[in-house]
Order: sequence, then C-alpha cells, then structure tokens
Amino acid sequence: MAIKENNCGGGEETRRAILEVARKRFLHYGFKKTTIDEIAADAGIGKGTVYLYFDNKEELLLTLAREVKRNVTDQMRAITESLASPEEKLRRMLLAAVLSVHDVAQVTVHGTELVNELLSPRLMECGQPERKAQLELLTQVLTEGDFDLPGTPTEAASLFLLAMVPFFPPYLNPCHASPSCRRGLETQANAMLDFLLHGIRRR
Repeated sequence: MAIKENNCGGGEETRRAILEVARKRFLHYGFKKTTIDEIAADAGIGKGTVYLYFDNKEELLLTLAREVKRNVTDQMRAITESLASPEEKLRRMLLAAVLSVHDVAQVTVHGTELVNELLSPRLMECGQPERKAQLELLTQVLTEGDFDLPGTPTEAASLFLLAMVPFFPPYLNPCHASPSCRRGLETQANAMLDFLLHGIRRR
C-alpha cells in the first residue's frame, strides 16, 4: 500500500495532528474499535480532511508502524557510531529493537493489541526497508569485530535478528506483557545474547 502524498497548504502539520490523534486512539481504545469519525473529531477537522491525507484506518496504522520501525533503526544507527566495542554494539542494538517495541506495547492496556497489529503479516511487508537498514547496520558491526562467524556477516546478522523473534509480542517466551515485565524481558534477551555472542567469539 502506497502512502498518500498531500500538497494541501499546512499539510504536514495537519497530517502530524491526525497521526498523533490516531496513535492515542489506537492505544487507548484499540485499533479495531477506533473509527475515522472519532479521529476527525479529536483532531478538530472534518472526516473528509482525514481522507485527504490517508485512504483508510489501515493506512494510518501503516504509517505509525513505519515510524516505530524507523525509530528503532535510528537508535541502532546511533549505537553503531558510538565508541563501544563491536560486541557491545551488537548487544545494545538488539536490545534496543526488543525493548523499543516492548515499551510501545506497555503504554496502555491496548498497547499489546496495537503492537500485534503492527507485527501482523499484512503490515510487516511495509517494514522491509527498515529491516534491510537494520540488517546492514548489524552487518557493519559484525564486519568491524574479530568474530568467528557462521557464514557471511550478512547471514550472521540475519540469524541474530531471527534469534530475537521470541522476545517480541505476543511473547512466546515466559515473560508475558505487563508493566513489570521489562526488566525480566531485558534479562532474558541478555541471556540469549550472551549465548549467541559466546558462539561467535574467536578462540
């Protein structure tokens, strides 16, 4: 699905206002229960104005999903530019990916529902450019370090991302979604990273 371009006067400000209202509505009332009429009313604009910027409710969610993924990529990029060792960079980058999504899920009672929507197959495709960027950043760090990799740096980066999947909603690991879960989730993710990093250290 292509994101609609809009050239109306004051367009970006209105577009951002619509997105912010939609984000709050989705978090507090759930994606399925939220309507375009409610989003328009909260934004103080007509329903038709919303459709000037977004074709439907799913496109709003799609745009928000891209922003979540872009935020993770920005965090990972900042870590690659730090003075940390390659091993520590890998740890911080993958933890950032896990904990950023967890934090979105814990904002409100409907946070997990929203994240589940963001991670659904129909929306995951929209995140491929960001996933590619994250893969390239991880590959860069793996290339910097003196690691004994199983295959190419890109293949190893893909395996690291795959290993983190259980730490994303719907939480297939024992740590369930709750405000008190973040520390436990971080501990479990770190344990997994200890295991993975031990495997690629050159002996």
